[in-house]
Order: sequence, then C-alpha cells, then structure tokens
Amino acid sequence: MKGNIRNLIVTTFFIVAAGGLAGCATANKSIESGNDLTAAATGNPVVFGKFRLIRNGNEARLGSDMLSTTATLTLRKAGSAEEFVGAVGANGEFAWALEPGFYRVARIGFDNRGDRVEPITNFTFRVSGDHEAVYIGTVTLEATFDSGYYGLNGVVDGYAVSNDCATDCAPRLERLGLAADDLATAVMYQPSPVASTN
Repeated sequence: MKGNIRNLIVTTFFIVAAGGLAGCATANKSIESGNDLTAAATGNPVVFGKFRLIRNGNEARLGSDMLSTTATLTLRKAGSAEEFVGAVGANGEFAWALEPGFYRVARIGFDNRGDRVEPITNFTFRVSGDHEAVYIGTVTLEATFDSGYYGLNGVVDGYAVSNDCATDCAPRLERLGLAADDLATAVMYQPSPVASTN
C-alpha cells in the first residue's frame, strides 16, 4: 500500500511539473556572433542594442550564467497580437533578427530575488528593411526594491533611452560580422502621453 501511494505521489508530481513547464514561454536567444547570425539565417535585419538595470543604485550584472540576472524584452509588432520575447545576453547586449515594421517594447522582464519582475513599457522603434543592421539604443531601467511586511516591494524609478552608437556599434557589428556601412540608427522613443481632463 505504501509503495502504491508513493508511486501515485511521484507520478502526480511529474505530471504537474511537466504541465507547468509546457506552459512556460521561452525567450528567443540573443544573437551574439556571426556564427549565431548564420544559424538564424532569416534574411531579416539584425536589431541590436543594450539593456542596463540599475537596482537600488547599483548596476546589475546581466547574462545567462549562474551569477547574473536574466532579462528579456517583450516586443509586439504593429498590427499583430503575437509577442516576441527576446533574451538579453551577456553585459546587457541583445541582437535579434526581426521582420521590417514598427515594434513596441511592451515589457522588460528580469529576475529579482527569485521573483520575475515585468514592468510595462511603451517604447517604440522602426525596423527598416533597407539595412542589414538596425541599432535601437541603450535602455536603462532604474528600480528600487526592499523587503516589506508582505514580501518584496518594488518601484520603477525611471526609464531612459540613450544613443550610445558612437562607442557600441563598431565592436558589436564586428562581432556580428556585419558591415558598418549598412547600419541604420532607429533609437527607441516613448510616445508622448495624451492629455486628459477629469
């Protein structure tokens, strides 16, 4: 009898675990090198930039290794209900092959003390099909977290987008195996909010 109960518990655990994992969304891997770009081979422009997370006044180490914070940007193409979740790679750098069109960064996700945090954003950018590479800037998210009475408390202190192409583009394009003369700069921007009256 004890063996049957144990088998039932173990089987139930594996079914629940498999079901839970089946519902998890996976992020599209960031293109890190020319080899990754060749493997992707979509024919679409490579969109690249950088993400910085300032947590409690300190810049977080971003990447996929055990000591780093993992991060993603969730994009939505204009006219589409589908979301594209792009992984942020080492040092906050990201690069993805995207179809030409207008995109909105809907959320920025990152890990914080074992919890997944995904503040909503509203940055937009345009991917032109006329160029092999499109630089969309460095987005910096500043947030403050503390342990509250009911768990973790957090607040987004602000977002900023900067054009760091002068220092970032040449080395990134070289690692990606792309030509610097076929680069477009389309730095993300946040549309002005519409004023409302009460």
